[in-house]
Amino acid sequence: MKKQNIMKRNFIYSIALVAVGLFVASCAQPAEQPQEEPTPVEAKSLNLEFRDFGNDPFVFNIEDYTKENETYRTALWTGEYMQLTVMNILPGEDIGLEIHTDHDQFIRVEEGEGIVMMGDAEDNLTFQERVEDDFAIMIPAGKWHNVVNDSDKPLKLYSIYA
Repeated sequence: MKKQNIMKRNFIYSIALVAVGLFVASCAQPAEQPQEEPTPVEAKSLNLEFRDFGNDPFVFNIEDYTKENETYRTALWTGEYMQLTVMNILPGEDIGLEIHTDHDQFIRVEEGEGIVMMGDAEDNLTFQERVEDDFAIMIPAGKWHNVVNDSDKPLKLYSIYA
């Protein structure tokens, strides 16, 4: 009788173990399916027109225009109270020391590296910071400023005067 009880208990344990195993397996996350390789897409040709689009409504990809610009400075949009330019500052060049007394300026670096300098007098630029890809520069009205490309690659940026 004792042997039968042991066999019965082992049988019940085996059934319970199988049931627990099936339960755990049903709760497990399905294995990740290998992802199919995306179908290659031909690179689109950027047919960008570099000109001032004036005071008309204008929607465009600013990153494409900034990175594709090969000129020192091109105005893309000039409105009554704001202007947008794209710039390509070659290695060793700068935007030129300047001051805007009646408007602020925003500059965003899309590509490249350089140094921004600002101050209250053209011979006293007390503020100096390194800039690189994706940095924004806020220039208050009345501050002398310059951005110098001190790297060996072009510095691509856009500027908003408002």
